[in-house]
Amino acid sequence: MKNPYYSHPAKILKIRKESPDSNLYTLQFKEAKIQKAFHFHPGQFVMAGIVGYGEGPFDICSSSMETTTFDLSIRKVGKITQKIHTLEVGDTISVRGPYGHGFPMTKLNQKNLLLLGGGCGFVTMRTVILDYIKQKPKGQKIQVFFGVRSEKDFLFRQEFATWSKHVDLHLIIAEAKEKKSRYHQGVITDLFDKVKLLDNLAVIACGPPIMYKFCLARLKDYPISDEDIYLSLERRMDCGTGVCQHCAIGPYYVCKDGPVFSYGKIKDIQGAI
Repeated sequence: MKNPYYSHPAKILKIRKESPDSNLYTLQFKEAKIQKAFHFHPGQFVMAGIVGYGEGPFDICSSSMETTTFDLSIRKVGKITQKIHTLEVGDTISVRGPYGHGFPMTKLNQKNLLLLGGGCGFVTMRTVILDYIKQKPKGQKIQVFFGVRSEKDFLFRQEFATWSKHVDLHLIIAEAKEKKSRYHQGVITDLFDKVKLLDNLAVIACGPPIMYKFCLARLKDYPISDEDIYLSLERRMDCGTGVCQHCAIGPYYVCKDGPVFSYGKIKDIQGAI
């Protein structure tokens, strides 16, 4: 029987600075058979850390079709992540997973997509975009709304030029210092007034709960069903298997039954968003 708590060592192959407090880590399991068997769906996460020190949940943000390596974007916000940020190329991180349920891409590929991402919550959107670029699904289009507080908070800026060739990318910053900026200025919901949304649309959202609240209010103005709106909820996922119950919302465990839920499934659960 496979032990769900057993982690495997993964070597850091590359570290890329993304923002003042976030790095992108390219990893590869040291055991070739483990790397070969590692498959995930967009929206799933792993538990990663340092043996004897601690671990935490991190979204996988590389293409799900990449089999030789995988990427984690790790923001320095606590004891574990501060320790990981001291590591260098060649060092080892322990990883177990993947866990949870991701976005139902087989269903979603039948519709155009609107990706709504706020701050570091945009991490999991990178997988969706990279997979789209690799697959080039016939007839499907993607719009992307990505909002941050200031320009320095954008993740994956080095990739925006490439993404823009394939998806309709709209970037917005709340703290604009210049009147003339290459980005939209304001909050993510302001983009609904600036951009005409695609028809036959489904929505994927990942960001802070306050962003969900206001985006959901705006989405009511469009012919999009609650079942076609998917939210990634990430809260207190300490074990990844639903055992510790710290991430419970109503009858669900975010780590086990999520972290992706349709809005229709959780809209009546108090405190879910």
